[in-house]
Amino acid sequence: MIELGELDSAQERLETAMEKARDMDSQQARVELGEYQGQQGRIAKQRFVLSNNPDELARAIELYAARYRDNGRPYFHGINVVALVAAQERLDSSLPPPHDLQLPALAEAVLADLKRKIANGDDSQWPLATASEACLALNQCDDAELWLHRFLLHPQTHPFHIESYSRQLREIWRGNALRNTTCADRLSSIIDRHVMHTQKRWSISPEMVKTARSDPQSLEKNFSGERTFTVSTIQRMLEKCASIGCVTDTNGRRLGTGFLVAASSLGLGSDSELVFVTNAHVISDTVKDAIPTANAWVTFELESEAKCKPISHKVMPQVLFTSPPGDPGITAQDRLDVTVVKLESWPDGGLALRTNDSLPTPSRKSKVFVVGHPSGDALQISLHDSELLDVCDHDRLLHYRTPTEPGSSGSPVFNTNWEVVALHHAGSAAMPRLRGNGQYEANEGISIRSIRDGAALTSR
Repeated sequence: MIELGELDSAQERLETAMEKARDMDSQQARVELGEYQGQQGRIAKQRFVLSNNPDELARAIELYAARYRDNGRPYFHGINVVALVAAQERLDSSLPPPHDLQLPALAEAVLADLKRKIANGDDSQWPLATASEACLALNQCDDAELWLHRFLLHPQTHPFHIESYSRQLREIWRGNALRNTTCADRLSSIIDRHVMHTQKRWSISPEMVKTARSDPQSLEKNFSGERTFTVSTIQRMLEKCASIGCVTDTNGRRLGTGFLVAASSLGLGSDSELVFVTNAHVISDTVKDAIPTANAWVTFELESEAKCKPISHKVMPQVLFTSPPGDPGITAQDRLDVTVVKLESWPDGGLALRTNDSLPTPSRKSKVFVVGHPSGDALQISLHDSELLDVCDHDRLLHYRTPTEPGSSGSPVFNTNWEVVALHHAGSAAMPRLRGNGQYEANEGISIRSIRDGAALTSR
């Protein structure tokens, strides 16, 4: 729930669980109570990230510090105190933390504890990432990089673990993979390159987009020498980010992606009118588990970053066009899994993405790119392994082997000219082939042309 941004709901559930744990007289209940208290620290930290509120930062420090002091100095809580105290010092250096939480002494203590654990046989992955972060706090960047490489190459390190450390670098340490100025920048760049080559995707923070705009050479420094994509590809993609939004409900839960196009591209208005496109299984008043229009909001990360606060745009109740989802691999004009709406307000800098009715011809050289918010996280783009596999006879569905995750639903699918050709809606390791029998691993998009045709049939 915390990962999805449901902070109020998560807090309520934690408080209920903590009350039950306090009423139970057992060692297991005491262990669980400690874990719940640690999760309270996570919630406060995330509230600070979203609001930049120093009071939430102070609360997060207090909660993590209580667990660190009272539970044998666990390194997880200790390193969070280190990172948050460093953030507090950046905001206001006139507010010294309690004596036992001051830097660099606390970072040195955490690092010493980690080295002892590793020397005593702890061969798990997390001490390596934590040691890297402790060295970051101590301005020992070469050592931080060494520990980071050990973490990335550890056999038990999975994408979730890497994203967790990457998020900490971005959100708390202000790491920017394109800037390459601070130690946090250098560590973020190492992680980004590793993820691009192993997971075939790239995370894009609003801060990175700002850097690329103000310093175009930053892209050359970080991506020159890549063989599977060019720097100009990255530059053109970054231009589109302001028009791609994250769909949330009234609780702030991030459940999907969507994008802006001209109403005329779908036959729903003029060139000057904007519309927002996403999946029906993301926003719908009739599809089970979708967000009703009355509860749907859209956040555009670049706008929120520019205004230094979260900005959400309410979805208007009138649906311009919707079509329910169908089964993957089945071409049906009345099952397009799309909802087109207007917003009560539009994001600053958000422009209509260009669309193209013509689909590329499938081949090993044909590529498409999906840009969205997988798992409700920062914008991500698939840069490698983006092969267009097939297009159905009606030019209604297209299949592509582009890495995606839950939350990518509603993402724009771009051709190599960065024109939107489809709406991403599903993926499966056993996707029915569009031609012939059998299944394969593929993702599926609904063509812009079929959406426009479906809207025209409905309006008759």
